[in-house]
This record gives sequence, C-alpha cells and structure tokens, in this order.
Amino acid sequence: MKRKSYILVVAVVYILFGIYFYNNPIILKNSSLELEVNSKFDPYDNIQNIVFGTKKGVEIEGKVDPKKPGDYTITYVFKDKTRPMNIAVRDTQAPHLEVKDKKVDLQTEITPELFVKKVSDDSKYELSFEKEPDPDRVGEQKLKVVAEDAYGNSTKKEVVLNRMKDEKPPTFKKVKGIEVMQGSSDDVRSKIKVEDDLDPEPKVEVDTSSIDMYTPDTYTVTATATDRSGNSTDQSLEIEVVENPEYSEKVVYLTFDDGPSENTKEILDILKKHKIKATFFVTGYDDTHREYIKEAYDQGHTIGLHTYSHDYASVYSSTDAYFADLKAVSDMVEEITGEKSTIIRFPGGSSNSISANYSVGIMSKLVDMVTEKGYQYFDWNVSSGDAEGNNIPKEQIIEMSCTDELNHINLLFHDSSPKDTTVEALDSIIQFYKDHGYKFYPLTHDSYICHHGTTN
Repeated sequence: MKRKSYILVVAVVYILFGIYFYNNPIILKNSSLELEVNSKFDPYDNIQNIVFGTKKGVEIEGKVDPKKPGDYTITYVFKDKTRPMNIAVRDTQAPHLEVKDKKVDLQTEITPELFVKKVSDDSKYELSFEKEPDPDRVGEQKLKVVAEDAYGNSTKKEVVLNRMKDEKPPTFKKVKGIEVMQGSSDDVRSKIKVEDDLDPEPKVEVDTSSIDMYTPDTYTVTATATDRSGNSTDQSLEIEVVENPEYSEKVVYLTFDDGPSENTKEILDILKKHKIKATFFVTGYDDTHREYIKEAYDQGHTIGLHTYSHDYASVYSSTDAYFADLKAVSDMVEEITGEKSTIIRFPGGSSNSISANYSVGIMSKLVDMVTEKGYQYFDWNVSSGDAEGNNIPKEQIIEMSCTDELNHINLLFHDSSPKDTTVEALDSIIQFYKDHGYKFYPLTHDSYICHHGTTN
C-alpha cells in the first residue's frame, strides 16, 4: 500500500513538472543583467536550457545596443511561449587620462586641454580644473586636471604649470635655398621655417618688394620672425626664382567650368582625338555625371575646384560659407580621384561684383585667404562667350575664342548640359591654336597666372 502511494506521488510530481515546463520551457541564466558599456552581449548565451527543444528554435524580440547606456528589454520566444529579460547598459568606468607638465609664456590661455597627452572614454566627457589656475601668477603652480564623463565618473591628475616671461626671440631654421617657380604667386613666407621655445606659431614677415616673380634670378630678402610676446629677429635669405618652361612658349590653357555633364564626355573625346590636355573646374550639384571627373583625371587633365553648389547667394554670403562650399567640392574630387586639388576658380571670377549683393568686400578677402591656405586661383584672359546664354551660335564662340595676340591664353569655356554649341565649336578652336603654333597645357599650381583684380 505504501509503495503504491509513493508511486502515485511521484507520478503526480512528474505530471506537475511536465505541466510547468510545458508552460515555461525557456530557462534563463539571468532574468535581468547589468552590462558595462561597449561590452559584448549575445542573448543566446543567457539561455540555460530549452525544455522540449533547443536554442535553435528560439527567437529574440527586441534589441540591445551595448554601445549606448540605457535600459532595454528583450523577449525570448519559443513556439507560443515567451520570457522577458531586462538589460541595463551602464558606464561605470572613469575616463582614461594621461597628462603632461607645461611651460608657457604669459600670453598663453590656460585651459585643461593644454596639459592633456591622451584622454578617452566610452561616453562623452568634459575637461576642467579642480581649482582654476591663478592667471596673474608667474612661475610654477600645481593644478589638477579633471576628466568627467556624462555619468559622473571622473579621473583627476596633477600637473605643474610654469608661466614664464618670454624674452627670447624666434630662430630661423637653416635651409639650403628657397626656390619659387617663375610667375607663381607662392607665399614666400610659407617656405621659411622658424621655431620658438614658447610660441608654437611665430609670425614671419618678408619684404618681397625686390623680387620680380616673372624674371628668373636669385634675390636677397630680409625676413622678420616675431613671437606673440613681441620678441623679433631678422634674417637675410636668398630666394631663387626658377625658370618655368611654359613662360617661353606660346601656350593656351583650355578651361571648362560648371561641369560635369553629358557634354563633358564629348569634350573629353575631342581632347583625346587631338592628344591635348585641359582643365575642368568642376561642381557638385549634378551627381549623375561624376564618372566623367574620374575619366578626365585618368586621361591626364587637371581637375580644378569651382564650387559645390554654384549658388552665389550661399557661396558668397560669408568667407565661412565660401570655404564650407569649397571643402565640399574638394572632398568630392579627392574621393573620386584620390588626389587633393589646389587649383580653383571663383564663381564669376575674382572680379565678379555680384558677390557684393551678399557680402560687401568678400572677394578682396577671399583672394588673400585662398592663397594663404595653399590654393592657386585662376581667372581668364580670353572668353569664349558661352556664358552669355545657352545655344550661342557656334560661329560666334569660335570668333570670340580665337586670337593670336597673346602668348599665354587662359580660355574660358563651360561644359554644363546646355552648352552644346561649345562642344560643336571646340574642334575648330583647337585647330586654330595648333595652326598658330600654340602648345596646350593643363593648369598646375605653377602655371602662368591670370588674375583679374577684385571689384568687391
């Protein structure tokens, strides 16, 4: 009798367990979990067992982003049964901070970044001082740099600030010789290297009035280096203007603005037929024909920067707006060709007056700023006239484009989609210049410079 009762109890227990696991087949290692941000998490690793099945039969609803702190819920689904799990992604680690002591002059702004060698964290962080430095103190003072992330985790490191009165002038680095190409507008200052013990960027001024950039020769100039504390020193330097072969030849630079378009392909075919090279000042607003930029580059033509948007109101609204647009077209060209271009043409040329409608005096600023940033801008001294409208008669374009009165011709065309007659006229124009002994070159940084002069 006792044995029968025991068997009955066991049977009932098995039945109850069977009913329970039938209704709850998903057994998890953890029903909730806290993860450190950026740690690895595989929800299937949390499955301890699937009664009457395997992990392969389980689906996961919901997602966890281990890179983003927050509270998440996922649901394990096996057949018609579900089991939720809560995951808290937390950032509990303080930022990694490496610092250095700093010796500076009295003009240096004292910021926490000045002392940082390296800082990193899985979240956003801010740098500060535990106690602000004494701005009037000369000599050494101990400071603590604090790196604190968005979740309150912080690291503090002690540094020594030594503020000194700078009485030592910059020194000129020795150079074998400074060369500039004939006719170039290279800033001689950029080729002169100076260093200072406390000022990382001392200013250099050069009196270039004695240099004739169009006559090859060796010229002696005086350069002055000045640090931000006002200490200065002079240095006598020799500048050699090197002969540019293009200056002794009759040259025509064929240039095409506003492309690429379907007309660019036809122009490339004509140039290839004549075995000559040209320059394309490209834009970015038409993304359907950008393959022709790469094709032109691969064929040896120069890819110059015109503008990305070609929206005068936007481009000429401010110097910041101009350089933002220039960066956009520059990045596009570099991505397509693999090479950064430093050849530019202003929309409307440097002499345009329409820019005054949007920012008075902007062109007078831009011509200097682009040169300082390492660009070379080119205007034109002969225009095909195709900018005056669409479908300008072919004969008119030929007549306006052809002249033998200049030895160096920068010839303006446009290769945007409406300029079909420009394509039709091009073959005759090229042949004219061939018959008159001209050579054809693509523009380079050292090519014959054609600048209009600004009107705004």
